[in-house]
Amino acid sequence: MTIEVLKEILGWMTLINLVFYIWTAVACAFMKDFLARITGKMFGISPEANKQILYGYVGAYKLLFIVFNLVPWLALCIICR
Repeated sequence: MTIEVLKEILGWMTLINLVFYIWTAVACAFMKDFLARITGKMFGISPEANKQILYGYVGAYKLLFIVFNLVPWLALCIICR
């Protein structure tokens, strides 16, 4: 596997995960009440606890996206110049 192939793979991974992250963030922002009702029925989680869980989930997803997709792709873009 060449560096160019690895760069292309990481680029596509970054793009796909960025779309998932944006979709998740938008869904959590605009569907809070719906998600709170569903998780309340399924797991008995209060709406306040649901907000904290969603905030932590979106933050962890963003952190993992940056560390494992965006930074390696940017590093390979810099190396390949």
